[in-house]
Amino acid sequence: MLQTFLIKNFAIISDLMIDFGDELNILTGETGAGKSIIIDALGLILGDRANAKIVGKNAPNCELTASFNIENLKSLKKLLAEIGVPQEDSLIIKREITADGRTKCFINGSIASVGMLQTISSALVDIHGQHEHQSLTKPDSQRDMLDRYGNLEKLKLEISDNFEKFTSIKNRLYELTNSEKDRIQKLDLYKYQLKEIEEAKLSEMDENGLENEINRLTNAEKLFNYAGDIYSLLYESDGSAVEKLGIAKKQLENLAAIDRHEFENIAIINRAVEDVKSLADTFRQYKDSVEFNPKRLEEIILKIELIKKLKRKYAPTVKEILEYADNIKKQIMFFEKADENIAKLEKDVKSAEVKLKKLSLELSEKRTSIAKKLSKEIEAELMELGMAKSKFFISIEKETDETGNYHFKSSGIDRIEYKIAANVGEDLKPLKMVASGGEMSRVMLAIKTVLAKADDTPTLIFDEIDAGLSGPMGQVVGKKLSVLSKNHQILCITHLPQLAAFSSEHFHISKIVADGKTKTLVSKLNADEKVAELSRMLGGGRESETSIKHAKELIKQTKK
Repeated sequence: MLQTFLIKNFAIISDLMIDFGDELNILTGETGAGKSIIIDALGLILGDRANAKIVGKNAPNCELTASFNIENLKSLKKLLAEIGVPQEDSLIIKREITADGRTKCFINGSIASVGMLQTISSALVDIHGQHEHQSLTKPDSQRDMLDRYGNLEKLKLEISDNFEKFTSIKNRLYELTNSEKDRIQKLDLYKYQLKEIEEAKLSEMDENGLENEINRLTNAEKLFNYAGDIYSLLYESDGSAVEKLGIAKKQLENLAAIDRHEFENIAIINRAVEDVKSLADTFRQYKDSVEFNPKRLEEIILKIELIKKLKRKYAPTVKEILEYADNIKKQIMFFEKADENIAKLEKDVKSAEVKLKKLSLELSEKRTSIAKKLSKEIEAELMELGMAKSKFFISIEKETDETGNYHFKSSGIDRIEYKIAANVGEDLKPLKMVASGGEMSRVMLAIKTVLAKADDTPTLIFDEIDAGLSGPMGQVVGKKLSVLSKNHQILCITHLPQLAAFSSEHFHISKIVADGKTKTLVSKLNADEKVAELSRMLGGGRESETSIKHAKELIKQTKK
């Protein structure tokens, strides 16, 4: 859930930090004070499109930083890992927009793209207001909400696994049956490639081994001379190491004849003489083994060039080239047994399709049954929210292809769409065609109330959900938001004191003029300040004994 939100130089907000509570956060204030600007800023954190106009006047850039607690959001952590973000219990998103419109994004300190923000946004926050209906209007989200409500994820996962197998078998069958000519061409190509790789007689040892050998052959004369010089210095030349050690040994024997304590060092010098003789012999043998072979050098150069060519054609390493050769061997065997394989694959496709169809129809039947129940519950919620004449319907249609056969997908065969008729006499229309933002927010609230236990979006934002509502209806909405906030963090902008009275945390948004600039301020209200703010809202901007008494009564009623 959203913990802290920092805003710098965004529109009329110069420097602002808000620490949100875990349950129902209410934002109130005069029209134009900047309440919706805060929601717009949060939208940018979630990947909304930005432009230079949002940067505060005379500021070089604006900075937005949001901190989220994602300790219990396993699916989000998995999603973050998939896009390369380390799994942690906290998530910090930062976005900078410069005065010339450039933007930078960061997730936990690492550079990110706007697309990455958009990818994770729906798992963090749902914004619902006059123009924002992120998940509610998306068919995939509508389907997933229905499936979570009906506990159908296990069946859907089984369908997804079977769909993947079915698709894989179909693709292999298509590859074999699509074109005899194409198959022959591929078979010829694979045989040519395999022959080319096998004739190269590659070994995983080639890459380093050949480089070492070419280095030795290229420098054969130097190696011969170096080894000869070492042998000569150690053993063969006048004044060699062996000769001088022999002289030293003789002198040590003379010394030991006088001083018996040094006698034991004679054994040491004897070993030294033998070690030097052995080392000298090693270099003699090395010198004799140095190969002067221009023909072999030419062969190696050609082999290295061949390996480079094969790398460009097949894979970046010899190991991967050999693995590729093993794979095309299997493809050759597969194509050479085409008729036998086609018959087997046709049988496998039919079997897989029968199973997939059975599972998909089972899922579709369960969805249809669950959709009826869910529709009725949502209608009941809408009635309590002042939309008593509304009709809500979840459309489930089995999709077919041009031949009339079911169009299988990893999620089943259903096209699911939520529809509503907000007023008497209207036809059912998709939710995305609902004109009123206030109606959409109440529809969303109704759905979220029903799906509270099934829905896993941690933070829900309602921007002026009270549009067109009366005071008594505001109490109904407030109570529902309060209940919903036990399972979700709620941020709600409202003008209704009856709704605001239910707040767990209450923030007052105000606008001041300082140093010739208009600024937005946010104050977190204590209990007495909350009473004063509700009193102001009740009194049309003025406080009175009556409005204060009424405000206290509203708060008291929320406890019942």
